[in-house]
Amino acid sequence: MAVTRKRFFDIMASFPSGVAVVTTVAPDGKPRGLTTTAVCSVSASPPTILVCVDLSSRTLDALRLRRRFVVNFLGHGRSHLGLLFASKTDDKFAHVSWRETSSGLPLLHEDSLAWAECCTVHDLEVGDHVVLVARVEDGGVEPELEPPLMYYRRSWGVWSPVHEEQEPEPVAIAAREISARDLRWQGAEF
Repeated sequence: MAVTRKRFFDIMASFPSGVAVVTTVAPDGKPRGLTTTAVCSVSASPPTILVCVDLSSRTLDALRLRRRFVVNFLGHGRSHLGLLFASKTDDKFAHVSWRETSSGLPLLHEDSLAWAECCTVHDLEVGDHVVLVARVEDGGVEPELEPPLMYYRRSWGVWSPVHEEQEPEPVAIAAREISARDLRWQGAEF
């Protein structure tokens, strides 16, 4: 027997996640986008990620038809964008700074810590969502160190590395694996 919907949401809300905005272009040429916390890496060789999209999303048709999209990983202070792209607003891009990638997809260049331009290789319906498995064909990371926007127990927040008082703040660091004891929750972002 499966857990109730409420219990399932409570369980999943207890797992902190980064926040991303997935963007693409509809057949009419208009940019489309949605907010998700359901993004993860699948393989490094070839570079592959997956994104889960609600079947009722108004962006899903464009994602399925174009088969190309950008995952924009949001930085702290961008919860308003998370809310905007989670809404049913008709023109989510009207007051958002964005530019086209070399292949014509919308990139939230001023608000993303990193981005991955992807091409869908598998599309799988599971329950009330679609899992898009996609090859990462391009991407980038912003050079300045900025903590990511996180979502945890239905609130926005920021994770940041714990530094000793005498340590200077790093400008940029190489990627490394860290444990949970190396991070602290900075509290809700409103």
